[in-house]
Amino acid sequence: MNKKYLSVILFGALLTVSMGTFTSCKDYDDDIDSLDQRITSVEKSLEDLKARINAGAVITNVTSTANGVTVTLSDNKTFELKNGTNGTNGTDGTNGTNGTVVTIGENGNWFFDGKDSGLPSRGIQGEAGNDGNDGNDGVSAPTIYYYPGTDGAEAGFWVKMTKAVDGKETKEVTTIPCIPEGKEAVSAIWDTENGYLILNNVDKSEGPVKIKLTDTLRSLAFVPETIDTKLGMGVIDFYSLLVYNNTSKKNEFLVSNNPLVTYRLNPQNADVKNVEWSFIDRVVETRVAGDNESLLKIMNAKKGEEGGMIFQLQSTKTLDYLKTNQEAIFALKATNKEDATEIVSDYAVVKASELKEYGIAKIKDGKATTTPVSYYPTTVPALNVPADVEFIYTGELNLSKITEAWAKEIEKSLASIGVENITYEYAKPEKYLGSDGKTNQQQFVTAPDKNGVVVVDKAWLAQGTASVGRTPIFTVTAKVNGTVVASGYVKAEITAVESVEKGDLPIAVALGNIEYSSIATPYNKYELSWDRANAEIYDVLGMTKETFQQNYYETYNVTQETGVTASGWTYASNSTTETAMAWIEMTPKVLLGEGTAKVTYTAKNNFVNKNVVITFTYNVVHTKAFPELNPDYLIGTNIVQVKGKMVGNSWKLVSEMKEQFKNYMSGYQLPGNHTKLYFRLKGTNQTGASISGTDYKDQEIKLTTPFAKNETSRDYNIEMVADLSNGKECVKEYVVRFVRPFNATVDAMTLKTYMANHDSKDLASLVVIKDRDGKTVYEKGAYTTYGKDTYKLDQANITFGYGLKADASFGDKLTIAGSTIDWYNGGNDLQLNKSAKSVVTITIPEIATIEAEGNITVLSTENSKN
Repeated sequence: MNKKYLSVILFGALLTVSMGTFTSCKDYDDDIDSLDQRITSVEKSLEDLKARINAGAVITNVTSTANGVTVTLSDNKTFELKNGTNGTNGTDGTNGTNGTVVTIGENGNWFFDGKDSGLPSRGIQGEAGNDGNDGNDGVSAPTIYYYPGTDGAEAGFWVKMTKAVDGKETKEVTTIPCIPEGKEAVSAIWDTENGYLILNNVDKSEGPVKIKLTDTLRSLAFVPETIDTKLGMGVIDFYSLLVYNNTSKKNEFLVSNNPLVTYRLNPQNADVKNVEWSFIDRVVETRVAGDNESLLKIMNAKKGEEGGMIFQLQSTKTLDYLKTNQEAIFALKATNKEDATEIVSDYAVVKASELKEYGIAKIKDGKATTTPVSYYPTTVPALNVPADVEFIYTGELNLSKITEAWAKEIEKSLASIGVENITYEYAKPEKYLGSDGKTNQQQFVTAPDKNGVVVVDKAWLAQGTASVGRTPIFTVTAKVNGTVVASGYVKAEITAVESVEKGDLPIAVALGNIEYSSIATPYNKYELSWDRANAEIYDVLGMTKETFQQNYYETYNVTQETGVTASGWTYASNSTTETAMAWIEMTPKVLLGEGTAKVTYTAKNNFVNKNVVITFTYNVVHTKAFPELNPDYLIGTNIVQVKGKMVGNSWKLVSEMKEQFKNYMSGYQLPGNHTKLYFRLKGTNQTGASISGTDYKDQEIKLTTPFAKNETSRDYNIEMVADLSNGKECVKEYVVRFVRPFNATVDAMTLKTYMANHDSKDLASLVVIKDRDGKTVYEKGAYTTYGKDTYKLDQANITFGYGLKADASFGDKLTIAGSTIDWYNGGNDLQLNKSAKSVVTITIPEIATIEAEGNITVLSTENSKN
């Protein structure tokens, strides 16, 4: 167990440019990593697991198996990590050794495969923990917790931390191994408090692995239910509940809601332990005004599913204020308490409105049973009205499971919009006579208890069989802060056998792959034909069109996705004018990938007839049709080299983007449903170049920061972007390489040592500048005719700087003034030749600074005589 844990550092996912051109379709969101889209292998491997966590996936469960452990992610993908070579037959799945999973239990202790180790962790519950050995269990007792050691002498053993009452911490490396001794299979320590998954003895892993479970929060996005089309923002709804006062004869304010709002974290596994949440707000016509922090108050915050945060809000202003200021906008602010960095979400708008109409909705599993929502009647139901619900005489009826207070204007439950202090009262009216006008249906059942549970009155009917067929009624009353807001009557029927709902009759319409660019404007229509409806619905149900109308609600229920509208036949319409029983209309707004849309015809009595659920499935694919890179200018498979061109009277490092593609993109047409094609620099960290224009036809890329000394080329990652009608985009990536258009050399220089004279040379006359074709543009101190006519270098304001690199042995006798280098020794005979370097710095505005060196030879006195 003394193995040193290998810490695997998982960097943020980066897409690097390879020698192959990478093309993708994706959302426009620089904060969303595309690594997850690149992992297409179904192999459940350690590398895939690390990559997905690195890309923002969240671990939801870790369990032991016969051959190791299984890790489950938030997208329900699972990864089985098998025992390595030390495990018993771990690699072939035969007679494997169970892995060990170490987790933090609800009591704050570390658990081994679900068994309490007795060792407290550092969690909230663990803070109060004490090992019980010192007898100090009072408030002055030190806090003791344990963590699994991963490095150095701690590796593989529990480390005991003791925090004294004064806050001082001491630690002790125990001899207790982090996994039960003798375990040679995979061990997984799932440390959610410190944010690590530590794996040991995984097959095909070189050593123990420490995977970081959390990442740094990079952005926040509001997840709205509705969008304000005027402002183009998501909406959070505040409501004031009004109830009618019989005394004042008007609606009076009762209470306002405290809505729940959801924000998506990027990445999903963002660490928010040290984040302080707050809201900033403005009341403006535009988003120019300054921010305040006075409108919204966070009542509580909790981590939601799949990397979201759910906040319950309270308005610090009155609902009248919100109604008056219908352009009050707000954003969520996350402040890191450690370094004070701030991240602000997109803005959303606050809306306030009044609610006046309420009802007791018919629900099942917390959802309305029909669309539009059906409500229980507010008056006593007639005898010939079918029962709302059935229950067997030996069982019970739970009124709380089938009733809930809803706001009729918005068809939402009061609880779902954040109304608090809702209470329910259940009662049994005294009398409800049967068809004989004598038998009271109410005497066969008990009054509902406080939870709404009703049973047959066995104190009167020992067997209860006499209650079969009876139809008692009950009242359900909803109150908010003690004031009645809604009530309704529920009619039940007592049955001899348990009634079983028929469920659904599923009808599948599989559309397969649909090419995105083929979707026409305004839409493509896909149908469930009448032929199929007759054969698969009417005939299977044993009904005619007329009996179907009698047994099913005319208003069908629809579920659909962005860009798709689901519709169905209504009884009031003439069936001869409808070409199908159900259909979907798919617009160019549809998103790429798999999707479903449903049209549901709900049976009036699901105990008798099945609900008809027509499900359209489709997969919107997109064959990307980007132009090819221009082979005339291509290096390798994805690099286009830019040398520049004349712009007016100056040579500029600039390139037409369309020239980088075959035939200058002549005749290129955007595929259907593409709205725009343009170029951009990839990401936000590339500097020194810019792309002008907004359309591929006129865009140019230009070097804005000249080449530094000795820098001969510079690469930029470019994205060709095609905007789709659905708000997404397609991207083709390649590289633009700027190259320095000129290179310079300095010819060698020889200086003689004379007895009585100086020897001087003009360095400027030794400088030679050539273009990339090898043609001379500057020599002997002047621009050549080619340099002037072709590049206009004589008008480019080029500057020259001259210098020396000479060691101390020259003293101060080798000097330079301007471009003239002079040598005159101090009167002694130089016995050996000496060497130095000349340095020329050439600055070409907006292009480059070039540094070149030349050799200088100072001849000895004797050699100077020749």
